[in-house]
This record gives sequence, structure tokens and C-alpha cells, in this order.
Amino acid sequence: MVNESLKLIRLYWGKTQSEMAAEVGVSQSYISEMEKAKRDVTLDLLEKYARVLNVPMSRLLLFAENVEGAPPMGRGRLFVANKVMDLLRTLVPDDLEAAG
Repeated sequence: MVNESLKLIRLYWGKTQSEMAAEVGVSQSYISEMEKAKRDVTLDLLEKYARVLNVPMSRLLLFAENVEGAPPMGRGRLFVANKVMDLLRTLVPDDLEAAG
């Protein structure tokens, strides 16, 4: 799931695969293969994404966690929703945040 989360984050920032590849120092084909889960995501690549996006690496992994079983109604879902909203707030480019 981390592959999918990195793709979503890239798209959220409005970056092409080529732009993200240049910023993290890999080829566009590497990004493509990684997003399709044909390549594993390395810790090194996660660190580069975190640095480029200026977010803690743990925030990138939040979307990748696979939680077993259904959470209790209410509290579990609210907790996850709040974590996702916190993450999205950290990813909002400053110029969009000021306009909102």
C-alpha cells in the first residue's frame, strides 16, 4: 500500500512522475514501476519523498498502514479521519493555505 500512498501524495501535490523523479533523484520509469508495485519502496526513497515534501517520514507511512479488522464505530474511524486530515494539512502548499 505504500506504493499507492506515494502516488496519491504525488498527485495531491500536482507533480508529474518526471517532476517527482527529478526531485528525489531517480528515473521517471523508476517512479512508474514503484507506483505500480513492480518495484519495492526503499527506506531511502521514503526519506527522499519526506525531504522533498517537507513532512516526517511517519506521515508518509500513515496511508500505507493496513489495519486488520473493523474499528469500533465512532472513535476508531474518527481517530483515523483526524490523522488523515492532519496529514493533508501538512501537505497543503503555503499559497493554497493562505487562499483558503
